[in-house]
Amino acid sequence: MNYVFLNGQFVEAEQAKVSVFDQGFLYGDGIFESFRSSGNQLYQFSRHFDRLLQSAKALNYEIAFTQQELETILEKLYKKNRLTNAYFRVTVTRGKGQIGFHRSMENDLTYLIIANEYKGFEDSLYQVGIESKVAQIRRNAPEAINPKIKSISNLNSLLGKLEAKVERVLEVIMLNNKDHVCEGASSNIFWAKDQWIFTPDASTGLLEGVTRSTIMRLCEEKMNLRVISGEYKLQDLKFADEVFITSTSLEVMPIVKINGFKINQGLVGPIARNLRKELHRDMDCLRI
Repeated sequence: MNYVFLNGQFVEAEQAKVSVFDQGFLYGDGIFESFRSSGNQLYQFSRHFDRLLQSAKALNYEIAFTQQELETILEKLYKKNRLTNAYFRVTVTRGKGQIGFHRSMENDLTYLIIANEYKGFEDSLYQVGIESKVAQIRRNAPEAINPKIKSISNLNSLLGKLEAKVERVLEVIMLNNKDHVCEGASSNIFWAKDQWIFTPDASTGLLEGVTRSTIMRLCEEKMNLRVISGEYKLQDLKFADEVFITSTSLEVMPIVKINGFKINQGLVGPIARNLRKELHRDMDCLRI
């Protein structure tokens, strides 16, 4: 039996209900955070909580719990669902309201927390790498939608994922409206050249993933690799020694082919392999 936490109560997942007038359902007026645990220890949770507060502030949400209170809820949900390594998603919406853009914004927020077992991806993908395609859809301009808001209204990424499905690839690479490499539909992107690591800058409109910042730290602290962020063209990727994408669920996934063009002769490089090992070590440190 699987449970979720909904508006102050632990509820059987199949019995959980949200109003059809919930503003998240009607208007995408909501935010979320996804993160993992290593055993029963939350990984990088303080950073995820800070980002949740950042998103909430942008939408004038008053979050009802402290970090410690949320940690207690997550711990109970972890135990109730008898998880080993958990994948959590916290969703907050403006709650039940009216139809129309002249509606009141002063509603009781809806809080939903889901906790499932983290299953990850087949290990073979990390051994041989994946192919990616460049999406036709462009990433939203940061002037239009603030990328610091992790919104449930995520049609831009969904359109990227639909392109990935049509192209039969796991992930697409999205450019911004200035033809600069931005990120994946649900991942951040890195590449290596001559022992330097490159990644798009936040100014391109990307979501600054927590795993992204962790990988940047591990590159410099554990692997003596300098990370440089900036604005780059697709051509920079094609002549890289290695390309890889990162996210909470993907960890560090190597890309060996982009639009049919082979990276490093189509072979997974040592940096992506070693970075994933360092990420696992970083997570395992929580168990000690």
